[in-house]
Parts: sequence; C-alpha cells; structure tokens
Amino acid sequence: MVNKLNIFINKWRDRMIKNLEIENFRGISKGKIAGFLQLNIFIGKNNIGKSTILEALVTVLNYEMLQHIVKRRGWHGFDSVLSIFRFKNADKPVKISTNNINIEIEKGIPHIEESKYLISSHGFSRDIIVLTTKIKKSTGVIILKNYFDSNGNYHGIYYQHELKKNHKENVIFIDNQCIYGKTPTEAYNMIFEQGYKAHERLMEVINTVYPDIKDIRIFSEKVGLEIVYKHGKVPFFAMGDGFKSAYVYLAYLISVKNGYILCEEPENYQHPSSRKLIVKGICNSAKDNQIFISTHSIELIDEILDECEDINIKFFVPSIDENGILKHYSFDKEEAEFRRRELEADLRG
Repeated sequence: MVNKLNIFINKWRDRMIKNLEIENFRGISKGKIAGFLQLNIFIGKNNIGKSTILEALVTVLNYEMLQHIVKRRGWHGFDSVLSIFRFKNADKPVKISTNNINIEIEKGIPHIEESKYLISSHGFSRDIIVLTTKIKKSTGVIILKNYFDSNGNYHGIYYQHELKKNHKENVIFIDNQCIYGKTPTEAYNMIFEQGYKAHERLMEVINTVYPDIKDIRIFSEKVGLEIVYKHGKVPFFAMGDGFKSAYVYLAYLISVKNGYILCEEPENYQHPSSRKLIVKGICNSAKDNQIFISTHSIELIDEILDECEDINIKFFVPSIDENGILKHYSFDKEEAEFRRRELEADLRG
C-alpha cells in the first residue's frame, strides 16, 4: 500500500509545472519562467506581470476558464476580449505553453450558421466575436471556440476533441471574484463534495487559529451555516468579514487534490488572524498540490516562511521591459529567510 502511494505521489510530482512560456498575452510580448517548485510566490511592484502570469497558467491548464480571464477585469465590450492580446493586436495569436501542453488563441468572426445558432439558442446579439483556442497535448488535440457578443454573453463549443481521457487539469484560480461570488452555503457544499474527511481537514486548519470553534454546520436551511461553540451556536452571517472570506478561501483550497491552485493576492481584505488562517490553508494544500501565489504583503511572506516548514518554496520577481519582454530573477526559501532575518530586506522589490 505504501509503495503504491509513493508511486502515485511521484507520478503527481512528475506532472508538476516546471516552466511557462508566453507570447503576445496581455502586456507580455514574449517570455519564459523556469524552475517552479511546490509553492511558487510572485512578488514585486505593481504592473510587472504577476497577475498576467497567473492568468497564463490558468488558461493553459484549464482553457475553459478563458471566459473568466476575459471578463474578470470588468466587461468593456469587445475591448475586454481584445485585451488578452498585447496592445489589442490580434493579428498575432496568443501562445502559452508548459510541460507537454501548448495552446494558441486566435481572434475571428463566427460563420453565418454559428451566429444564427447563438442568436436563436443563446440570446446573443448580432455582434459576435470568437476566440479559437487550439490545444496540443501529448494525448491529442482539442479545438475550443469561445464566443462573446457585445453584451458580454458567452458560449463555448468544442469543434475537435481527440483526447481519450479527461483532458482538463484539476485547477482553480482564487481571486476576489471567486471569494465574494461564492455564498457560505456554496462553500460548505463544495467542501462536503470532497467527503467528510475534507471537512475534518478544514476544521483542523481552523482550530489552529480558532481553537474554541467545535464545528461549522448547516442544521437548518432557514438559518444556514452556523458556528458551533462549546456552549452554543452563532449564525455564520454574524461572524466578521475576515473570518467569512477566509472560510470561503479555505473551501477552495480544500476542494483540490493533486492539482494546481492559483491565488491572486490572498491577503486582500484580511485582518491578521484570518490572514494567518489562509496561510495555514495554503501550506496544508501545498502538500498535495502545486500552488502559485501573487502577493504585495510582506506579512503574508513572513507567515508563509514560518508556517511552510516542509514545503519547497521559490520566489519569483518578474519584470516587463518596454518591448514587452518578460524577465525575472528567483530565489529559494533559504535565501528568502536570510534576506528577511539577517538583512531585514523587503522582498517585494
């Protein structure tokens, strides 16, 4: 049994993302990052490509999330669609590759029959644009067409699907829209979809920061989620905003195993205790997943260095020059600890 488990773990580690190449995506004309480990943290100043790198990773790992990438910075008509191309130059395709996955995204106009179908069946307006994603993997080729109309309606259709098994990677992208777009009940259900052990793991993490909480359950559909203490219960809605958003964050972290988790600025809107809770969840999930984080918080970095003792961590500081070339330098956990504790350096650049 132990040998089988070790074989499975080794197979998963063989699937971990080692590198990422990007062309003509957002502000990046071309670039490559290599040397990813279990927990990868992108740090540095604003507008240096941290979020774009996360978006590129999620797009190549789960191309069905392209609609979220297009719309998550706000819907501004077709400009939102074109903004995935550098300087909105759709004459060149977006190219993203990692490990054995290569994708290309091209802009086009739908055929007449496609437009008729979208208008009649999905309520599209007559102004429609399509992003065609071609995915090449060692197991086959996929073509997915992503249709958007001028009002922001979306529909995706597979036109070629040659893969013989599940072709999408187990990946989630946790950004502010995910956290504040998910109700507590939805988060609760997401946990229990993974089984009762997932709930137990979540409670173990919560109890490291809030030991007085005995359980979190739904006893009545009318009341919804409740926090169970030794001498009574408190409705979830009465808890502080930090705890509530941290609970949803943990639900996402617990919901993935042997997959990829991408976190955009997990420190946002968190006070110290709820931030600590999220850090513990990240370090716990990094044992079973490969995680990529962007952050501006030196406090979050320090807490990760303290908490993630047995996790291989690497820090990346990206930059984009005037020609859109992505560059970076990186350092490991030991160097990060030396910089923080001996030099008291601000790792954020």
